[in-house]
Amino acid sequence: MTDRKPLIIVATISMVMTTILYAGGMFYISGFLPPPSPALSQIEVVSFYQQNHTAIITGLTMAFVGTGFMLPLCVIGSVFMAEVEEGFPYFSVMQALCALATVIFTALPNFIWMTAAFRVDRSPELIALLHDLGWIMWATPSWGFAFQLICVAVVGLKDKRPKPFIPRWMSYLALWVAVGVAPTPLVPFFVEAGPFAWNGLFTFWVAFFSPILWIIILFVLIAINIRSNEQGDLVGSRL
Repeated sequence: MTDRKPLIIVATISMVMTTILYAGGMFYISGFLPPPSPALSQIEVVSFYQQNHTAIITGLTMAFVGTGFMLPLCVIGSVFMAEVEEGFPYFSVMQALCALATVIFTALPNFIWMTAAFRVDRSPELIALLHDLGWIMWATPSWGFAFQLICVAVVGLKDKRPKPFIPRWMSYLALWVAVGVAPTPLVPFFVEAGPFAWNGLFTFWVAFFSPILWIIILFVLIAINIRSNEQGDLVGSRL
């Protein structure tokens, strides 16, 4: 059995740093919350980058660093999942590989937007092109995270121990969240507006924030589980 306490500490630091750097940098400092509307004209897009030049570069640099802190959290999740699987931990390895893909496709748009903001005197067509490319790349490749959720759900449902480490209801919730992020590939087909645009209800608000809520709930449940197990071991050692 893996010593979980150090892993929980690392996972906690990872989650906190990801939240501060990524969410704070991209959404608060860069001003990408809510995302700029796909219906903006070229002039409006260029004006957005010109007026927020320094803030965008600063915030997206923070966000890029924050994406790196996602990996320890996901790898630790795979370690816990591997304890449940018998034989070769296929789903645990798949979850880690999908996490790597998720991190890559989350980080790359930051470079594209920073390139758009780096030289705001370039042609409006190029700035608008980079802007659109960044948002389409950021919004559409949700398959990686969807497969992560499916892997976690499968392992959670396979855990037949009396006190499963991953609650079964959280496994079912993971499948629902995976369904929630599924519509994001529709972004290129809904160019300017609607619930499936890159700032829409389903492809941004539901697809982005429901996984975050799920991760927070799962992390809290795991921490409570570990704490109760440690207290049980302590009581057992005193008897």
